[in-house]
Amino acid sequence: MNTADDVPTTPKGGTRIQSVARASQLLLRVATADGGISAKELSADLGLALPTTYHLINTLLDQGLLTRNGQRKYVLGDAIAVLAQSYLRGKNVSERLLTALQRLSELTHETVYLADWADRDIRVRASMEGSRKVRVGDVTSGSYEHAHARANGKVLLAWAPQAVRDVYLDSHPTPKLTPNTITGRRKLDQELATIRERGYAVDHEEYAEGVSCLAAPFLVGGEIVAAFGVSVPTERFRANEKVLLATLIDVVGSIGTSIQE
Repeated sequence: MNTADDVPTTPKGGTRIQSVARASQLLLRVATADGGISAKELSADLGLALPTTYHLINTLLDQGLLTRNGQRKYVLGDAIAVLAQSYLRGKNVSERLLTALQRLSELTHETVYLADWADRDIRVRASMEGSRKVRVGDVTSGSYEHAHARANGKVLLAWAPQAVRDVYLDSHPTPKLTPNTITGRRKLDQELATIRERGYAVDHEEYAEGVSCLAAPFLVGGEIVAAFGVSVPTERFRANEKVLLATLIDVVGSIGTSIQE
């Protein structure tokens, strides 16, 4: 027999368990709370009754997914590290993200790619070659160099926590790869601030002459999960930049909408 918290909701695509959804939302909210968060704050932010919030918190505490810090606020527990490390080690990409990447490729007919953070480094998770006669060079999965000069890299740096961004830039040189490459920490910080403000990054032949790129972040709870990019020969990019950007933003935005369903 189901309790009130376990009434199936949103039958589209299968049964949903409300209590699991609430616990997931609670964990995501805790993950984005700098310095921890109280039960009352969680209750207000998630629109839950305080007793229900405590039921969820106590269950997650028992499972090691939550703990309390020195200020008696709730933070992620040690068990979360198992999930995080498994994700960071993983080589497979979720069907949801691959479907979005495929749609982006089909709509733009250009080479598209998906990148994310792997601990304190950046990796390419997947790429799909465009159907245009003139294509950019192959983009394969694996390590990712010179993030300061590439649209996906700049997106990941722009939305990364300050500590992660600092570690990456301190340990990765930022050479001038083309006449357009932005180098120097001050100029790069200004560029990353502009990217966060407008919501996407552009690479105008900063990584390779003759190639320009656009990238946008896939965010969950305001936190960067991955970056989607489109790489295009510059001549075609100049003629189609507005359409490419609109398509990119629409595809990535549709993932965010479906995540909340």
